[in-house]
Amino acid sequence: MARWAVVVQETEGVGDDRIWGTKVLAEIEGGREDAVAELKRIVPTYTPQHPFNARRRRLLRDGDSYLLILQGSMRDYHCVFKVWELLWDSKRPEVQQERLAAAEGRGAG
Repeated sequence: MARWAVVVQETEGVGDDRIWGTKVLAEIEGGREDAVAELKRIVPTYTPQHPFNARRRRLLRDGDSYLLILQGSMRDYHCVFKVWELLWDSKRPEVQQERLAAAEGRGAG
């Protein structure tokens, strides 16, 4: 069974220490449609690190990707949300083993 990561990319930090960071918000085992359903559930209520008090929130969608634009008092910020298939995790070798076993099962038919 495939594993999927619901991911957000957003501005983290302040001032000169700002970076474009990436976080896994959820991990789903199942089909891509299950992961996309979780993404659709998470995105509308997600609260990013910046801005602290958004004056305006706009949510846009392109297929299964979302863009959240937030208007702050000094500048605008944005977050990008996507679903990615988890292929390998160095701290969880069972992920790769499960993937290999699934691939072998598909080839045996």
